[in-house]
Amino acid sequence: MPRPTVVVTRPAGQSRQLTEALHAAGLDVLGFPLLAIGPASDDAPLRAALSHLSDYALVVFVSPNAVSFALDALAQVREGMDGPRWPPEVPVAVVGPSSVAALAERGIAPPTYRVIAPAGAAPVGAEADDEPSNGVSTETEMSAGAPRFDSEALWSQLDTTPGAFTGRRVLIIRGNGGRDWLGDRLREAGAAVDAVEAYSRTPPEPTAMQWQAVRDSLKPGAPPYAWLLTSSEAVRNLDALARLHLSPQEYERLKQVQCIAPHARIAAQAQALGFAHVQPAAPGDAGLLAACTQWGNAHAGPAALAPAPVAAAAPVADRNAAQIDQPAAAAQPIHESTGSPGSTTTKAERVTPDTTSPSSSSTTSAGSTGAPFAMHPAQPAARRINPWWPALIALLVAFAGGFWWLQNRVDHLTQELARRQQSNDALVQETRVLSKDAQDTVKALQAKVGALDGQLAEARDKQAALEQVYQDLMRNRDDWEIAEIQQLLTNAGQQLQLTGNVQVALAALQSADARLGRADKPQYNQLRRAIARDIARMKSLPDTDLTGAAIKLDESINQIDALPLLSGERMLDKSGADAAPGAKVAAAARDGSAPGAGQPGANPLSRLWNYVLDELGQVIRVRKVDDTNALLLSGEQGWFLRENVKLRLLNARLALLSRNEPVFRNDLAAAQAMIGRYFDTRSRRVQGVLTLLKQAQASAVTVSLPTMAESLGALHALKKE
Repeated sequence: MPRPTVVVTRPAGQSRQLTEALHAAGLDVLGFPLLAIGPASDDAPLRAALSHLSDYALVVFVSPNAVSFALDALAQVREGMDGPRWPPEVPVAVVGPSSVAALAERGIAPPTYRVIAPAGAAPVGAEADDEPSNGVSTETEMSAGAPRFDSEALWSQLDTTPGAFTGRRVLIIRGNGGRDWLGDRLREAGAAVDAVEAYSRTPPEPTAMQWQAVRDSLKPGAPPYAWLLTSSEAVRNLDALARLHLSPQEYERLKQVQCIAPHARIAAQAQALGFAHVQPAAPGDAGLLAACTQWGNAHAGPAALAPAPVAAAAPVADRNAAQIDQPAAAAQPIHESTGSPGSTTTKAERVTPDTTSPSSSSTTSAGSTGAPFAMHPAQPAARRINPWWPALIALLVAFAGGFWWLQNRVDHLTQELARRQQSNDALVQETRVLSKDAQDTVKALQAKVGALDGQLAEARDKQAALEQVYQDLMRNRDDWEIAEIQQLLTNAGQQLQLTGNVQVALAALQSADARLGRADKPQYNQLRRAIARDIARMKSLPDTDLTGAAIKLDESINQIDALPLLSGERMLDKSGADAAPGAKVAAAARDGSAPGAGQPGANPLSRLWNYVLDELGQVIRVRKVDDTNALLLSGEQGWFLRENVKLRLLNARLALLSRNEPVFRNDLAAAQAMIGRYFDTRSRRVQGVLTLLKQAQASAVTVSLPTMAESLGALHALKKE
């Protein structure tokens, strides 16, 4: 019958010894890696830490993978250097026997080096599994009497006395992810902990053949399978991959299969994800092998059964028929001839993907009499044996044997294909590493090629500059003169378009015409006529005093803060004609110029009346305001009003200098409207500012500036000749 199968979920290439031990124990093995171990994506922090190992008081390796990748990197860092690669004065801490063995293989072992490990962590040659839930690899404990191989057990072996790690540096070399329990304890003890990644754990993608083997194991009637879960991350990856690749029915059956977990945290993780049957295991590969063997013995049938003769099958068949016909007698024990009521029956079932056939074997003492079995005295006699029964039983046995052989053959082929696929996966992993190295080399070569391209481009630029210098030196005097005139006209045209400075453009044209006149060459006549026409157009432009308008705007801006508002507390500026008659009389009374005021015999009633009018004139003021909103401005709003008027005038000044007439006139009109609405227009200062603004508006007359296209065109035509 098919043997029980153990599904090993360790990373590819790290389960050879365990697989061979399981095969030797009579168990089939299916490789189904749930973790992929590879180099870290960025090993710069690791190399930096390894280059200063002497600065650390303790170095902690979380797993054999950390030992392997870190010491490989150390060999590259110290390549070509003298002395031991690992400083003897730096102690090493590991969490299990596999890590101790990995260090010993690299020559790091007592008494030359100090290696700190949990109690009982002697090298056993077993491969350790990465347990990212610890932050330090857990190389497992399950039972109360078994040794612990995890971060807690390692912490108990360290010197935890107060001040032992104060101010000292500790390096933890690990994989990506995981909790940092040991690092937290060391930091609490006062140590400065540096944690660097030496390798990375990623979820692999099983092949289609491996998934087919898993689906076959989940079919009803399939041989027993047990999943060996050696890390919490592997449990989580199995759950995620199963949800993605299996049907809901297959996923539920997977949760009911037997799981073997070598650590309490792994078992708790599996149970939390819904795996119903989780069996604990002892530490190391020996504990895993013992747990798998125990499970396999519980689910396997007899080790080897000799085929019974065809003639001996007849009494058994006849007896089965008798038991069917006589249910009362069938309740009696089979081993009636022994007379021992305590005799038992060992029953084994052989499960195949298509059918299940029970077979029973009885251990009796009646074999010494030569009879296959002896009937109970109270049991009735058996019926007459049907002659076709032996042939039918032989046919069934032959059919079952052929089917069993065929099923075993298919299972062995499947296992062989799975093993080859596992080997191919290991080769693919190595190929990926080599491919990454090749990609790094290609990137370095590309960087060098890029540097060479940059140098080549720089050399080409220098060559072009030298050629230009050579061409400049080879020019004759006429070429230099034409080039200077072209530069002069080009600059003048740019100034004319950007600033509208007609005088600069006119001066440039006149200077160019004078230089051409001094040359007195016939080929320059056409160019001189074009320059003369451009000079005539420049002189015909009306004179616009943009500078004066800008100055008037600046003066207006400077006076805005001194202009009186209609809502201000000061008396409004008034002319003598606007003064009230009562105010004049009161003023005259105060000055003693009123009729009879200064006379000794003036009427007392008249003086009293003048005094009352004077006082009322000081209390009540009457003025006419067209816009009532102008009187509602507070002090802060008045400040904002003045700032807005100044901003409008500044925008108008910028628009004037940039020759943007619509914006200039709009901003100037808005500023005039705000001054006329909110300021006292009867004030001489306000009237002066409004006068300045009107003068600036009248000075800024839009003029369509000509271009120097005709002169430049004639110059280009001359150069082509």
